[in-house]
Amino acid sequence: MKNLIYICLAVLFGFMACQPPEVGYLSDDIHALEDTIFVPRGVFTKSAPPAIEGSTYPLHWEITGITDGQGNFTDALFEEHEILTWKEGFNPDTDTTLALVEEKLELTNQPSILINSVSGEFAFTQATRMVTDNDIYHLNVKASNMRGERQLDDFVVAKLGPFQPVEFPVEMRSRLQLGKVDGGYDIGYTSKIVNGEDENIPSVLDGTHPYINITKISDEPSLGIKVKMVITDSYDNPLDPEKVVFYPSGAGYLQNYHDNSIETTTDAEATYFELPAPPFPQYGRTYSGNNSYLMYYLTSGDAFTVDQEAFEADNGVQDWTPYTDPDTGEIMNRAYIRWGIKINDSGTWEIKMRIPYTKVK
Repeated sequence: MKNLIYICLAVLFGFMACQPPEVGYLSDDIHALEDTIFVPRGVFTKSAPPAIEGSTYPLHWEITGITDGQGNFTDALFEEHEILTWKEGFNPDTDTTLALVEEKLELTNQPSILINSVSGEFAFTQATRMVTDNDIYHLNVKASNMRGERQLDDFVVAKLGPFQPVEFPVEMRSRLQLGKVDGGYDIGYTSKIVNGEDENIPSVLDGTHPYINITKISDEPSLGIKVKMVITDSYDNPLDPEKVVFYPSGAGYLQNYHDNSIETTTDAEATYFELPAPPFPQYGRTYSGNNSYLMYYLTSGDAFTVDQEAFEADNGVQDWTPYTDPDTGEIMNRAYIRWGIKINDSGTWEIKMRIPYTKVK
């Protein structure tokens, strides 16, 4: 009897040894890292890659269906619309003329949603601007590898928000700096827009903010973008652009719009920057992420006089002695200009910054 048991065990182990080992792993817990992807209409946006929880690479991803907020299947995000797309990335060091950059652009028909079949990341194109029926979309996907496949219904929600012609990702400032007799500068007064939640943004966009205005003044160019930068005193008198200078930083300068423009021109009151396609700016030489939209300038020391009367009327009596040039008797000063905007719409835009408590010399 004992020999029979040994024989049976030997046969069983022999059978098991003939079975090929399981290859690969496909987790039951593959999931998106965000419950909802917030997508501003008309702006290229990417999602985070999903968590695959140890599943074996490579994985293949595909979208298997989309439903709206009421659970109805819809092709709205798959419908193609003509948009301006880049064939290659913008390079400000080599793309020095409009003609060179236009070679990298083309009008193509694209859907509003794409998926990276390798990483599982979603991309939402500028075509979302043409999607108007619904705001909420539930995305169904399938992930597969050598082990098999997983159908992942209601994997993540995409919520389309309104098109924002202008975004305010980082703080911008219009600042009067007071030059000290013994060196350096003090802050005289600062007007700022903190971020996209700032309550003063409507006044910036409708032209009623006292120090910072961003307004669209023409629909041309219809595909590209032109930006007119005007720096004025507090009475809206424009400053000669020659007196708007770069902000020194070591052997170079802090990031500025000149580094992002294809063809920069000036007239008596403004500097004009051009790009063949929004957003503006296209590029951040020094920073990344939201900070790539920070752009800095100063004004030369002979640009303005300080409006002492207006300053004291608003802020009380001041001791101007630390800032008074002993040779001229004037208050030493300059403007500190920090832009922090992203313009997503084509056409011509005027960005104007008034410098507090100043008069053009």
